[in-house]
Amino acid sequence: MTDINPNWTSHTADLDGVKIRYLDNGGTGPVLVCLHGTSMSAHAWGHLAASLRDFYRVIAVDMRGHGASDRPNTTYTIKELAGDITRLAAKLDLRGITLVGSSVGNQVAVSFAAANPDRVAGLILSDPSFFVADGEIVKYLRSHHTRRRNYPTLAEAEAFARALPQRAGLSAEMHRLANEGDFRQEEDGTWSWAYDLLAITKLFLNLSTDQSADIAAIEAPVLVLNADRSNVLSANQAENLAKAFPNATLEMVKNSNHTIWGDQPDYLAQRTRAFLQDLPRA
Repeated sequence: MTDINPNWTSHTADLDGVKIRYLDNGGTGPVLVCLHGTSMSAHAWGHLAASLRDFYRVIAVDMRGHGASDRPNTTYTIKELAGDITRLAAKLDLRGITLVGSSVGNQVAVSFAAANPDRVAGLILSDPSFFVADGEIVKYLRSHHTRRRNYPTLAEAEAFARALPQRAGLSAEMHRLANEGDFRQEEDGTWSWAYDLLAITKLFLNLSTDQSADIAAIEAPVLVLNADRSNVLSANQAENLAKAFPNATLEMVKNSNHTIWGDQPDYLAQRTRAFLQDLPRA
């Protein structure tokens, strides 16, 4: 895999005073809205956007507290982040949306879909975090609170990101795509992580939100992808989750950690295309 170019254009939407940045691949077909995991950014979806641009419009969102979006001092509940997507969909008049999520992005997608059934065609949930154990949350929080926040050069910052254990399965090209959204330059010229530490701390602590009512309310087709080496979603949990949706299919993704978008980008793109082609025509 070399020279993947999603041809992103960057936009900022003012949603009731909170500025949310989103990337658009410029496709003209049915719309995918992609929602990243905690501490990530919209750039994680670069491979998917490049792979589907021929027939699909891919919009990847920097959720509040992440990337180039605002970092308001709010609650960072799943419902609050889903509200941003609701306002963005209304502002852009998006309908027939297929939501694609990673980790907590899946929880936001489910909250949005339950509240906006008239706008949703389907959901692809990539290793969802609905059942992440408290011990794993503590590990993630410790990792974020102890890691270095600022770096003298972008090269040093990106080298640290590439060495993270959770990114061990990424190719050089997927590292490059993710790195595009990992850091931002500060006024003093140093580089810092492009997510707010307090924001993601709140978000991690909100992962255990009970979304069973939202799950049961979603009638659109759902594809649940479970990484075979996931530390977040066990095979039994994935099976129970798929059964809880009225219309869901479960698939195991081989040779992948929690970060399916980075470990198996070709599989994700191929499976997403097949899912989209099988959706009922409006």
